[in-house]
Formats: sequence, structure tokens, C-alpha cells
Amino acid sequence: MLYRSIQKVFLRPLTLAAVAMTTCILSAQAAVPDFTFVHISDEHSGAGPATALTIAELGTLSSVLLEPYKVSALPPAFVIETGDMTEFGPKNGAWEMLDKWYSTTNLTRYRALGNHDGAWRSLTPEMTKLYGAPYYSFDKFGCHFVILDSAGLQDPRPVLNPEELDWLKGDLKMVSPDTPVFVAMHHPLDVTEFSSAYEVDRLVDILRPYNVALVLVGHGHNAMYSNYDGLDMVEGGSAYGPLPPGYQVVSVIDGKLRVAFKERGEPAAEHAMLEKALDPPATRYPLISIQAPAEHSSYSGNVPIIAWAKMSQASIQSAYAEIDGSVKIALTGKSGGSFNGEISAADLKPGAHYVKVCFTGQDGRIYRHSTSFYADPPGVKVRWRAYLGAASKSTPTVAGKLLIVGSNNGRLHAYDIETGKAKWEFTAGGALTGQPLVLGGKVFAGSEDGFLYSVSASNGKLVWKYQANDPIYSTAVSDGSSIYFGSASGAFYSVSALTGKLNWKNTSATYNIENKPFIADGKIYYGCWDTFVYCLNLSDGSLVWKCMGQGSAEGTAPAYYSPADCGPVVYKGKIFAADRKYKCSIIDVSTGKMDNYMDGVSAVGLSADGAYLYLRKLGGNLVKIDRDQKEVWAANVAMDDIPAAPVESGGVVYVCSKRGLVSAVSSDNGRVLWQYQVTPSSFVISGMGVFGGHQYVVGTDGMLTVFGL
Repeated sequence: MLYRSIQKVFLRPLTLAAVAMTTCILSAQAAVPDFTFVHISDEHSGAGPATALTIAELGTLSSVLLEPYKVSALPPAFVIETGDMTEFGPKNGAWEMLDKWYSTTNLTRYRALGNHDGAWRSLTPEMTKLYGAPYYSFDKFGCHFVILDSAGLQDPRPVLNPEELDWLKGDLKMVSPDTPVFVAMHHPLDVTEFSSAYEVDRLVDILRPYNVALVLVGHGHNAMYSNYDGLDMVEGGSAYGPLPPGYQVVSVIDGKLRVAFKERGEPAAEHAMLEKALDPPATRYPLISIQAPAEHSSYSGNVPIIAWAKMSQASIQSAYAEIDGSVKIALTGKSGGSFNGEISAADLKPGAHYVKVCFTGQDGRIYRHSTSFYADPPGVKVRWRAYLGAASKSTPTVAGKLLIVGSNNGRLHAYDIETGKAKWEFTAGGALTGQPLVLGGKVFAGSEDGFLYSVSASNGKLVWKYQANDPIYSTAVSDGSSIYFGSASGAFYSVSALTGKLNWKNTSATYNIENKPFIADGKIYYGCWDTFVYCLNLSDGSLVWKCMGQGSAEGTAPAYYSPADCGPVVYKGKIFAADRKYKCSIIDVSTGKMDNYMDGVSAVGLSADGAYLYLRKLGGNLVKIDRDQKEVWAANVAMDDIPAAPVESGGVVYVCSKRGLVSAVSSDNGRVLWQYQVTPSSFVISGMGVFGGHQYVVGTDGMLTVFGL
């Protein structure tokens, strides 16, 4: 298939001669021939039969009348799907069902992941098998097509991971600035679900030097056109509904791009979206360079802002910088074309920030470029930080004098705990999302490639690996002799810590297990995306009981609200298990019967002495409760819906908000001791690690931060 060979061209290492040859070929831009493709979105396979009818129509298309433009498009040559292909991941064969429906159309498919494809059981392994990664590119008809992954890994929030953006930079370097580029992803650039404007700005900054013809998106189930800071964007509607189902017909005739939405069953595409020439813009977006602050740089005094725009100074009406989208600083032009300004680090919240430099041209348009930095005034507790090169949701852990953490690109990283020096790196075949487990000089980690790995803590060499039937997103736990973990199929395993041989396997659960199990009194407890909390005997894996979570019992779509994100906690004869509907079920340990529940709880953690619970509550509060579920204190520290449990050590409770604000709170009275912003508002989905007077946290920006005196 064409995309396979092109994927190899773009991703394999090239010699300098090959690079020069490729650049020469791509620079000699030929005229774009006439062609048509279909943009379809939000099929939600598994939600009902409507999608099958929409897809079946694609196989009958010949010439399609674009009614608003009085032009007939050619028969479609291929189809681009912009996410939410499935309703609930691959559950009940939804992925295979979609393949079956499309098999009758004879159209080549290029697919992008959506939040429904990544939140409960990610389809990343399936996408990687098809394309080499969940993001990729291909060339057709003299145009370059980029398919991006904006879906969070095992999380509903949209994320543009750093490893993906690094790949995109390299991919586009081989494309002529005149070549029409089509970009497809699930989430619209203007959707408020992104962590911040900076999340999208990083992508847009990469795209600006190129002739971006169109951005294709989904998510909203609307057929609509919008313009995001100069980029034309169309949302694909929905193949499923509830608005009239259909798809976008994208046509190029005589160098002119036309897009119209066709409702299923209608004879023509009647809803106008966009009409324009594919020619490169007459005026290029100016090149903007930021010398300072350098990305990831740290400042304790004044933060300098130095930037250039490839525009004549006479054409620049004004220049300014925005810090975190709010604080505005005027920039003054200097000889040589640079514009300068500064802000004191003491005037900023300690930690990470993003800055956007803005130049207003004579045409009134504002031209922008962004970067990030750290404000670290004296007294800040950051010991060191390291860039993983990829996003992570793996809670860091400690092995002797090493700090161990996994990342979404399948690497297990080890750093010297005192200095932050990289000591070793182990590469698995898929994302490492769970917290690494350390036992007996070994590190155990489950991977999205379906293997549980045992590696030497001293040098990162493989000791053994055990193959499960499906991806492993669960954190492994141990009783000292065996390793216990869940898999994406719902199978739960016990293997020997020494040899990796299977002790037992339980198949009571029916879907993905991704949280951290809890061991107590010869039993093991875990939640699953099939609505239930499970209790098994450690000795043989036999089922003791299962109990449906409160959120699932109340929800119209029960599985969506399963008690599966945050690991359960055993406390005073009860199981406390938070779910996606933010109900914390309280289940009797001995009977497995629901005793009670609490509202507005996204995660629950046990105090260091086991006498209290800490609740991560919606609305901003970290709450300490006693055995009667009475509030001891509440601290307003920007808590939210991330299922990461608070952790206590040395009389301090540590927790990080989803946008990266770490808070250290006194366990005695709830007083906030210190706070630090670890990401430039990028999401932090992992929990915090705490050991030996140090605290560790990693974000989706790929930055690992270590606190300590």
C-alpha cells in the first residue's frame, strides 16, 4: 500500500546525498492534478447501525455535484477519517466492524485517533501496526498529507505530544514550501479542551512556513468552516449523528480547492464550506525567531525577551510579548532588527511559563511565535529537571540511588537521583504508562506492546519478559514474590518475580484494566473499564467478589463511568474506588456490597500511617477525612478531574493539578507550604512520586522535575 512505502521514506535515516536529492525532488513542485477525497469523522462504530449506512454510500459515489459551486467533483480516490472511529475503543469488535463496512467501498483509508479511540482502551497499537505510529504522512496528487494524533493516551483530554511535534518538524523539512499541505486531526485547533493556547501554538508555529491548504478536524459532530489564525479549517460533521449524518467532499479542479458537506442520502453536496486556490500565499508568514528566553531555560532574576521578525522595521506597527496568555509586555525595536523587553522572575509564579511574541504589521494582522521557560527565583525547591523527549503519564519511582520513569515512546529512563545524570535507558515496543515497580534489584514495567518487562535496576539490561495477550497499561504490584498486573483484555495475571513464569491468570473482567491494584490481607483489588471493582484471592486468582461502581450504576452509558482510572484503596474494612463520573464508591471488603459513596471525587489516597484518607475533589479542594468520612481539613489547591491520588510523606501531602501546579500541604492542618508550576500549563496526568525527602513529577510536555533540599 502506498502509505507504507512513503512512511519508510519519511522515517528512515537518510544520508546527506539522499536528503539533497529528496529536497530537490520535492522543491520542483509540479502542477496539482484534479482529484477528490472524502473527509469523514466521528463514525462511532459500536454505537449503532447509522454509520454503516453512511459508509456504504461512499462505495456508490461517482461524480459528486458540489451544488454551491456548480462544479462536479471527480469520484473520490481515498478517505480521511478524523477520529472517534469507535464509540468505546475496540470493545465488541468495533474496530473490525469498521474495517468490514469500509471493505465494500474499495477506498484507501487514512485514519486519525479521536478521544473515543484513546480514553478507555487506546487504539494506538492498532494504528502503529498500520502506519508505524499513530501519526504519519503520505503524498498523493502533488500534495502532502499529515495525519496527527491529538487523542490523549488512555485519557480523554487532547494532547499534542512533544515526540509527535518533533517528528512533524522533521517530516515537513522534506516538503517544499510551495507544496499544498493537508493536515488532519481529531480536535479543532480552537477547542477549549486543550490544556492551554500554548499546546496549539506549538503546532501552529511548525506549520506556518508551509502552504497549509486545509486543516481537517472532527469532534464536534458539526459540518462547519472556521479560520484559526489564518489557517482554513473544516469540521467533518458525523457519519453517525445526531445531526444529519454525512461527510465532506474535498475536490481539486484546475488548482482550485472546494469543500462541501454532503448529507447521507442527498443527491448532491449542498452545504458550502470553502473555495480557494491551492497556490502558495502571495505573502508568506514572516519568520519569527526568539533568542531569549531559550526553550526550557531557567531564570532567577530578570527574564529577557529578544525576538526578530523577518519584516522591515518600518512595516512593524508594534511588538509585544504575552506571558501565559495574560501578562503583556511591550517590546522595543533595536538596531539590527531585534525587539527587546524583560520581566522579573520574582513577578511570576515560580515555575514554567510560556511566552508568545507578537508583531503587528501594517496590514493590522498580528504575527506570532511561542516558547517556554522557567522562573526560578531564590528559595525554589527544584533540585534538577530532565527532558524525556516524549510525553509521560508514568508516576516516577526510586530504585536505590536511581530515579526510574517510563514514557509514551516506550522508553524506561534511569537518572542519578542526586544529580539528574542519565544512567541508562531501556526500550520496549510500546508506551510505558504505569508506575515502574522496584523489587529485589529489578525494575518491572508493563508495556503497550503486551509484554511485562523485568530489567536490572543497575544497568537496565533485560532479565526476562512475559507476554500477555493484550497491551498492558496497569501498574504492576507485588507481595514480595509475585508480580500482579492487569491487561487491556481484562485478563489479570500473577507471574513469578524471579522467573517471569505464570502463576495464574484470571479472566473475570471483560475490558481494559489500567489502574494500580491494591493488595491487603491475602486479596488483591482493582477496577476495570467493564463497570466493576474486583476482589481476587492472591493465592490462586479465584474471584472473591465484584461490585459495580456507583458512577456506572447511575450512568446512561455505564462503562464510560467505570471505577477504572484511579486505583482503589483499602481503608478500615472498606474499599474506596473513584470513577469517571467522580463518584467514590465505598464497598464492604468482606461482602463486596456497596456501603455508600461520595460525590465529586476524582482520586483517593491513603495517609502515610493508614489512619486517614486524602480526596482529590472537583472544584479545587484537597480534603482529608477520617474513618467516619468526616472532613478533617480542606485545602484549595486547584484540584480537578485527574485520577492521580495524593501522596503523603514526612508530614506533607503532595498533589499536582492537571495543568501542572504542584502543591505541598501540611498533613496536620491543610496549610499550603509551597507551590510550583512544573509545566507551561501542559497536562500532568501522572501521580507524584515521593521518596527520601525528594518529590518527582512528569508531564505531557516530557519534562521530569525533581524537588528537594
